[in-house]
Amino acid sequence: MSKPSWKIRRRVVWTSVGVGILLIVSGILAVFQDRMGAGDLIAGGVALMTLIASAYIGGAVAEDVRLSRIDEGDPDG
Repeated sequence: MSKPSWKIRRRVVWTSVGVGILLIVSGILAVFQDRMGAGDLIAGGVALMTLIASAYIGGAVAEDVRLSRIDEGDPDG
């Protein structure tokens, strides 16, 4: 039995947010240790979280539009 798409999408989003937070925390730790690439880790984490949030919102909107068209049926009869 397949899960509803919003449940799958939500699991992917939370996993990706966790990875993004891990990247940001790793970048913060690298800053305190004066390592090169710390800014890249932080920027990558923020970019990942921004892209995932955008994809989640876009997927939800697309699904709402698709489901509303199915519910309305054929207006011409």
